[in-house]
Amino acid sequence: MNKRTVFPIVLFLTAGYCVFGQAAALRDYVGIISQSFHPDAVSFLEKLKGNLERRGNSAAVRSLDAYIKGDSGTGFLYVAPDGTNYILTNYHVISQALHLSVTFEKQNGEQTKFSNLSIAAADEDRDIALLVFAGGQKPFTEGMRFYTRPVNEGDDVLSAGFPGLGTTMIWQLGRGIISNVSVRLPMNDGTGRILGPFIQHTAQVDPGNSGGPLLIQTPGVPTGYAVVGINTLSARSRQAANFSIPVQQIQSFLDASLNKKPVDDRSLLDARLNSFIAGMDASNAVYPHIATYLSNACTGENAEYAISEMLAKAPRSIQENIITIFGNSPVEGMKRAVAWLIESKIRTYTGNIGITIQSISPAENGYTVTLNINDETVSSEWVNEYGIWRIYQFGNFAAGDSAVAQSSGTTRPRTESNRLRAEPNYQIGAGFVYIVDRGPAVGAEFLYRGVEYFGVGLRTYIWNDFFQSDFVIGGYYPLKLSHVAFTPFANVGIGFQIKEEIEEESLSLFTRDFDVGLSFAAGLQFTTAAIPGLYLYAGYQFNLFFFSGIVKNISLVKNMKNDPHIIFVGLGYSF
Repeated sequence: MNKRTVFPIVLFLTAGYCVFGQAAALRDYVGIISQSFHPDAVSFLEKLKGNLERRGNSAAVRSLDAYIKGDSGTGFLYVAPDGTNYILTNYHVISQALHLSVTFEKQNGEQTKFSNLSIAAADEDRDIALLVFAGGQKPFTEGMRFYTRPVNEGDDVLSAGFPGLGTTMIWQLGRGIISNVSVRLPMNDGTGRILGPFIQHTAQVDPGNSGGPLLIQTPGVPTGYAVVGINTLSARSRQAANFSIPVQQIQSFLDASLNKKPVDDRSLLDARLNSFIAGMDASNAVYPHIATYLSNACTGENAEYAISEMLAKAPRSIQENIITIFGNSPVEGMKRAVAWLIESKIRTYTGNIGITIQSISPAENGYTVTLNINDETVSSEWVNEYGIWRIYQFGNFAAGDSAVAQSSGTTRPRTESNRLRAEPNYQIGAGFVYIVDRGPAVGAEFLYRGVEYFGVGLRTYIWNDFFQSDFVIGGYYPLKLSHVAFTPFANVGIGFQIKEEIEEESLSLFTRDFDVGLSFAAGLQFTTAAIPGLYLYAGYQFNLFFFSGIVKNISLVKNMKNDPHIIFVGLGYSF
């Protein structure tokens, strides 16, 4: 082997070693962020886990058990010019936490854990949080450096973090390119707000990567890589479309957080309240907005009651939305349920929420804010949680501690309301029918109502000389009270009548009339939690026939008539 051959091989191996060493050194700066939840939230999740165990749902039990032990994300080390050690991560990684820790893991599996981190600063809008080590510890002399030059589309980047594999967080270093240096994303909450700008890239980002750094190769800095962003989002409907908060936003956040002038609590609360009230001025659902203002204590204390009320009374679309969120993040789902409970109590039948501030006064742990909501006085308690003012108690239906919740009645058993079946999947019923100008008959119906406010099925009336059957489609709008529900409905159908007549001219003649047409029905259903599934119904139906045929034994027939008016009442069961 000549020297010309040896030199490139040695150079290749040396370069490979350096890259390997740099990648390994990243682990010294990138850690697993773990959080524990409010004890009341954990208590509710433990009850849910017990129910799933009794039903034999082992996969859901394992998933929930792992979540109870603490949700995780990624963070990375930042050392300020004064030597103070911090961890940078996403705000959503730590937003539900009662306690926080960071764990660094070496290649050989050796771990170093730092517990009881506190939140030095947080920015919900930018989705950035800054954690500080307990007791002012400074275990590190240097941290990750920021990339100071502009980035371009097509630049190589790497994502570093600890995404989950099952219930285990595993180190992952992914490679990709920048596919869009500045992208803005619309919020899907109907507010029209725009998020961003973000850096869009193709480096791997999986659940658990949130809060980890997006890196670009940079000579002369620790590990050989500088931070160009914080990984925060990944598009599920797109392939390799991942989004990072640009370094300029990170630096701006740090400058504002570490060099900020003192601001009194009251000024911060005023700004927070103004933001809260501004977001309530919407005719559509505002519970996602309310959820961002709830404290973890308020969420934990009220989740069990709120979820039971939501499952009993909320429209199916809201139930499905909250259940989906709960499946991805149980505590966030609990927060949405409590927020829906608040909205359901203050939204009027006209759909408006008029809200103004009446007074603000200091309280033991924060401030009491008295609100005027739709001409009703509602008292709320706000506390400073992680440097952000949040709702601790709202009226007498979202209390912030067990004692208040119990005295206000929000923790009493809700077994009856849980059994109210106002939006079933299927209904089957039978009852009495009166056919105007003909007389009594019996009727039956079978309906599918598995889509919100929508039903489809078959309604039939029969007697010895009469038969009518209609395929119906229509709307159902349940009005839910505490333990009862009234559901007005309206249907349109297509069907037919078959009836027999005895006509007299010179002798008795037997005929059979066959009519095809449309039917229009409206009525009311009633159900109660006292007898789950049982419902009463009553309505009126008008038939409009556009085709008639007669089958008869003799052609001499006169005075054949349709039966356009039907009144029906009945009893049924829903499931």
